[in-house]
Amino acid sequence: MPIKNLSEIRRLPRLGKIQLGIKKKHASGSEYPSEVDYFVVPPEVEAIYGKESKELKIMFPVENQDVFFQQWLKSYGFNLLKCKGDGQVALTWDEEKGGMKEIPCPCEKIELGECKRVGILQFLLPDVPGAGVWQITTSSRNSIIDLNSGIDYIRSLCGRVRMIPLILRRTETEIQRIENGKPKKGKHYTLSLDLDNISLRQLQASALIPPERAFLPPPDESKDDLFFPPAGFEPAAEEKEKKEIPPKTNSPKESEEESETDDISDIASDGSGEQEEFRNIPMTLSNGKTRKVTKFEALKHFANIKEEIGAENYYEILGSCGYEKSNEIPAQKIPGIYDLMVAFWKETKTIKREE
Repeated sequence: MPIKNLSEIRRLPRLGKIQLGIKKKHASGSEYPSEVDYFVVPPEVEAIYGKESKELKIMFPVENQDVFFQQWLKSYGFNLLKCKGDGQVALTWDEEKGGMKEIPCPCEKIELGECKRVGILQFLLPDVPGAGVWQITTSSRNSIIDLNSGIDYIRSLCGRVRMIPLILRRTETEIQRIENGKPKKGKHYTLSLDLDNISLRQLQASALIPPERAFLPPPDESKDDLFFPPAGFEPAAEEKEKKEIPPKTNSPKESEEESETDDISDIASDGSGEQEEFRNIPMTLSNGKTRKVTKFEALKHFANIKEEIGAENYYEILGSCGYEKSNEIPAQKIPGIYDLMVAFWKETKTIKREE
């Protein structure tokens, strides 16, 4: 039998730590930490990103921010954690009775410099061999604020942060501090998050991919030019390809499968009966041109792009938008959903070119 509050707990293996500074020596020989403007990484990470990289490609393995970015106020003594709080309540070691006790947080220790704010960021490095998380610990107030802001921003765009490709960067920031009673300017290198060199539209398209499939390799599109009309999803190009490619005879099994032509037949048997006044849906085609089409014509474009991105991806995008078939989409929402599908297609093409 499982043990409640124990057997259900899982931990990802930690592969290592990444530092934000190095140790230097005083004239006396004693060591002290010194911040640098790059990530201090172990050999396996250095093999991918170089010795003094200022950027890392990362992903967060879970959605719960309290898991992958814990933030505490901490006080240590003799390298042992003596007190840990959340800014309201802290657990501290009871010097008189032993054991832990609750006290208000923060306390006077933070003013004395005996307590520090600590953020522990855990993430995946998809390009580095190994299945597990890497960890960075920071006591920088600016870094904690910038990371929290970046996480909220990505989540507002995508609806999640889990398994979204991101860049973790060291960013130079000018700060002011008081030294010997006088204000003094200095440089500080904060941690910040950015998109992994993709557009907002591509980011939203990648967010539609289920997180559990994020590590699957992209589909092989080496024959892409054969399947994607060079002129885009223009009706003229479609008709030309239909003439050049002989009609396919489906097997009985294929005939039973749900096809996008069923969606079109629910609207009309052909597009000839639709009047010009119904050509009111503005669609940006894959070649970048925008034209107004009828709903029947729009469904033809959906049928074409279904072939390009594959039925599984096609229906996942439809489902994430709340629809099972394209003919269920209201006219005003057709352009946006079609844009996501085209962005997804372009993103997979980009991935293939980079391999």
